[in-house]
Amino acid sequence: MSEAQSAMTTWIGTLAHGGLLRTPLEEAGVTVAAYVVGEERLAELREWMLGQSKETLREHQIAAIRICIWMANADRELDPEESHLLREIITNSDLDEDTQDALVAEVHDPPSMVGIEDQLVHPVLRELMVALAWELACSDGSVAPSEEAFAAGIGKRLGVDAWRVDELRHAVTDRVSQPPSA
Repeated sequence: MSEAQSAMTTWIGTLAHGGLLRTPLEEAGVTVAAYVVGEERLAELREWMLGQSKETLREHQIAAIRICIWMANADRELDPEESHLLREIITNSDLDEDTQDALVAEVHDPPSMVGIEDQLVHPVLRELMVALAWELACSDGSVAPSEEAFAAGIGKRLGVDAWRVDELRHAVTDRVSQPPSA
C-alpha cells in the first residue's frame, strides 16, 4: 500500500471527530484530500462537520464505507488489495467495534445502495468518496469496465457531474496512486 493510499484510508475516520486531526497519518490524509478537492473546499467540509451531531457523522461514515464496499465488488472480484484497503478504511473509521465488524461482513455481501445519496449529503464529501472509490478500483492494478460504470453511476447518484468524476479519477490515477519516488 502506498503512502497516499494509507493516508486516504483516514478520510472516513476523520469524519468521526469533525475533521480534527489527531495523528500524522490523518494529517497526510488531509494533504491528499486537499490535492483532490482543493484547500478551500476542504475547509468548507471541515466547517460543516464541526456543526454535525455524532450520530449524523456516524451515518455519513457508514454510507461512505458502503460506497467503498460496492466499488470493491463492482467487478464481482474482490481482489486481496481491495479487501486490504477496505479493511484499513474500516479500521481507521473510528466507528465502534460492532459497527466495524458488521461493515467487514458486508465486504463480501454488499448492502443495498437504496437511498445512499440521502445518507451522504455534503458535496465535498461526495467528491472525496468518488475519489476514494476510484482508488479502490485502481488498487488491484486495473480498472474493469464494471468499475468505471459504477464510478460514473455513483457520481451521478451523488450529484457529481460526469466531467468532475473524470477529474477525480485523474487526480487519483495520475498522482495519488503512483508508487512513491525513489
